[in-house]
This record gives sequence, structure tokens and C-alpha cells, in this order.
Amino acid sequence: MAADPPPRPEELVRLAEGATVAESDAGRSPDTAGTTTMRRKQVRGSALLALGRALTILLTTATQIVIVRSLTMSDYGAFAYALAIAGSGQVLLSLGQGRLLSRFMAKYDEQRDYERMFGSLVLAVVTILVTSSVAIATLFMLSDELIGTAVEDPATVEVVLILVFLAPLEALDQVFVALFAVFSKPRAIFVRKYLFTPGLRLAVVIALAVTGSSVSFLALGYLAAGVIGLLVYVVVAVQVLRQRGLLQHLRIRRIVLPFRAVFSFSVPLITGELFLLSLTVGGVLILGFYHSAAEVASYRAVFNPSRLNNAVQQAFVPLFLPLAARLFARADIDGLRRSYWHTATVVAVCTFPLFALTGPLAPELTVALFGVRYSESALVLALLSVGYYVSVVLGFNAYTLQVCERLRFLVGVNVFAAVLNVTVALLLVQRHGALGIAIANLSALVAHNLLNQWALRGAIKTTFIDRRSLRCYLAILVAASGLWVFQVTVDPGLAVGVAAATLASIAVLLISRRALELGDTFPELLRVPVFGRLVR
Repeated sequence: MAADPPPRPEELVRLAEGATVAESDAGRSPDTAGTTTMRRKQVRGSALLALGRALTILLTTATQIVIVRSLTMSDYGAFAYALAIAGSGQVLLSLGQGRLLSRFMAKYDEQRDYERMFGSLVLAVVTILVTSSVAIATLFMLSDELIGTAVEDPATVEVVLILVFLAPLEALDQVFVALFAVFSKPRAIFVRKYLFTPGLRLAVVIALAVTGSSVSFLALGYLAAGVIGLLVYVVVAVQVLRQRGLLQHLRIRRIVLPFRAVFSFSVPLITGELFLLSLTVGGVLILGFYHSAAEVASYRAVFNPSRLNNAVQQAFVPLFLPLAARLFARADIDGLRRSYWHTATVVAVCTFPLFALTGPLAPELTVALFGVRYSESALVLALLSVGYYVSVVLGFNAYTLQVCERLRFLVGVNVFAAVLNVTVALLLVQRHGALGIAIANLSALVAHNLLNQWALRGAIKTTFIDRRSLRCYLAILVAASGLWVFQVTVDPGLAVGVAAATLASIAVLLISRRALELGDTFPELLRVPVFGRLVR
């Protein structure tokens, strides 16, 4: 099979802007919009995506709460342990190609190079199938050595062997998401990925609660939901390709697999994903090796609530990346710097209410969500929330460094942070259990973002904290500290605590209104009585 050279920077910029065949045929006039206008459009669109993501989070959070309350701590620990292992396969089995696929399919579609377009799709699918076959076969043949030595509970081993099949399903899920991002409307992704599958899983969990079934029933239900979701994806994908007239260009013998182009961009992405895996999976594996399934449950139950702190940030990623790529290609470093800090400020302020609940109010929130038996997990939730909120406050430093082509530095930082996380976890896990894993995650997140922020100074010529955002960040620091002191000294309870967090969030919003540029970004707010005056 022939290989093609890596995409040129100008091609990556066009792909980041979401170019399609129709746009290419119609011609593309230079973007005359100013940086400010582009930034405001990006924030408005990202705010809409954040709203959709919030609805999905509510659905998945409800699912987790029902699971935690329906299973014993030991059973939930076994399920969480197995689910964490399955989740790692999305990256490990695809070798990072899932996220890269939309980049290359859009490029080849725009160039009408259908041999390589279908080749990139085939390359991603074949990679997943080959690595999945090897990994699953190895796990089944050596299950006693690979799983039995880490956990002593036979039920946990059984659940792991069921949920391991979720790994290739989720990896293929990412492939179809990339395909729809290029050829279909975002609604297809939203409905299938963020509503359909979470809805199926919630139905399985409700059936579990009603029937009082075992954790094996839950694992099989999750697997069935994944299979059904994948079949829906296949049907819709064929329809999309047929509607666009692309199936007629599919010639099996003429397919070209773009090995060099794809894998030359995979390494930095994989190291970043491996760092995330060290946070999401590494801690669970280490904890499961040294402690019981109940201890795993005490950590895993609060892990997802802590990650709510980066939900808004992840919703802003799809539109921030093309904006950053466009500004960097224009050598508009001033515009890139301003867009970076404006986006970081917006995300930090929007995320503050979530941080107030999961950080300062962690004791009340933990008991309210999961019951008194998980009260000792409150400190774990608070530490994890601090780590994730620090990464939010400092903005999209890793993504911006990617745009600025600081790939070698990113690889080094990703590897260092992953090693730091695992090392600290191993040092603390035996004595402190779940708390030790939380401290390791916090250390890794803070170190990872501080190093990236240090490198960002030279990449976009910025100070550590931009002066336009300084007032906002000081307000966040004072508000968070005040809430923590209030919780420790008064122990207000959830209702009063939520009221205090609401007032603190409003205060942060008002103090930050100039940095947020709310009136300019959302002029509709100016027509709202009272609120319009506050955001001017």
C-alpha cells in the first residue's frame, strides 16, 4: 500500500475550519472577520455545546447514582474496576486514530482523494479489530495471572471478562463520531452519543434496581447497549455515505492506507491520552491491587462528579481549536493570546458553581448523592475537584501548544505527568488507600498544567496569568477560600451551602463581567431587565 506525506500546516488549518467538498467547490473567500468577532462566535457556539453536554452529564450522573445505591460497595467496586479497564481500550486499541480520523477524512474528501479517504477509515477500523483480538485473547487466556492476582473476588473477574468487550465497541464508537463530524450534522452525534446510549444504560440500571439483579446483569446490559448503539451507527453511516454519493467511489482494490500521514500525528495524541488514562484507570488498577473492591468503590463513586469540573472546558474544545489554528496560521499571536485568555476566563467562571459544589461543599454533596456509607469519600472528591479545576482555570494550554507545534515538549510533559501520578500513587496507596490515589491525581494535574503554562509563555508571548483575567482569578480564589472556611467553621448543610455557593458564583460573575465581555458576546442579555445593567 502506498503512503502519503504528512499534511501541511495550511491543510491542517483548512481542516480545523471544517472544510467540506461543497465548500471547496464553491470557493472560499478570505476570512475578513476580525479576531474579536471570531472569538465571540466561538464562545457563543461553545456555550450551546456546553448546554447539550450538561444535559448528558445529568443523565449519566443519574445512572451512576442509581447504580451506587442499588449495588453493595463490593459489587459496585467490581463493576467500576471492570468499567475502568474497558474504558482504557478506547485509546489503547485505536492507537489514537479515532480522534485523528476526522482530520484526515476531511482532508481527503476535500481533495477528492477517495482512495485515501476510505483508506484512513479502513486503517482505523482494522487497527481496532487487530489490537482488540490480541488484547481480548490474551486477557482470556491469562485471566488468572492478569486479573486474578489483582483482585481476589471471582465476581470481579467475571465482570471484567464481560465488560472487556466494551473496549473495541467504544473505540469503534469514536470512529463513527469522527465520520459523522465530517459528513453529517452534529445532531447525529448528539442524539446517538449523548442521548441514545446513555438512555439505554439508564434503562438497564432502572431494570437492575427494580429486579434486584446481580452486577453481572448490569455488565451484560451495558454490553448490549454498546452493541445496539454500534449497529445504529452502522446503519446511519451507510445512509450518510449513500446520500452524499460516496459509496460509488468505494473500490476495495484501489484503497490506499495512509500509514505515514496518520501515525506521524498519533504519538503526541497518544501520550496525552495515556496521561489521562493514568488518571482515570491507573489509580483504579493500583487501588484494586492493594485494597478491596469496597475501597475502589469509595474512590470511583466520587471520581465522575469531580470530573464535572472539566465538562464546560471539553464542550469549548471543538470550536476553540479551529479558531486557534486560524490565528496561528495568520501569525496573529496577539489575537491568539487574547482569545486564549478570554476563553479560559469564560470557562473558569462558568465552571465555578460546579467547583463550589464538588470542592468546598464536597462533604454535603457526597452524602446527598451516595449516602452516609460514602461519607469518607468527601475528601477524595474535594482533592480531585481542585486538580481538575486548576486545569480549567489555566485554560487550553495543551491544545494551544499543539497548534503552536510544540509537540516534542508536550510528549515529554505528558510522560512526566503520567509517571509522577503512578509513582505518587504507589507510594501512598498502601497506607492511605483512595485518599492516596486522589493526592497522586492532584499532583499530576497541577504539575502537568504548570509545565504547559510555563511553555505557553514563549509560544504566545503571555504572562503566567494575563492582566485582563487577573481580577477574575483573584475573585475566584477569594470566593473559593470563603466557601471553604464557611463550610469548615459553620457546617451549614447542603441547602444553606448551595445558597452560599450561588451567592459566591454571582459575585464572581459580576466582578468578572468586563473580562467576560458578556454584553458584547451575548447582546441578548442587555435586554433582560436588571441583568442587562449588571453585564454592561
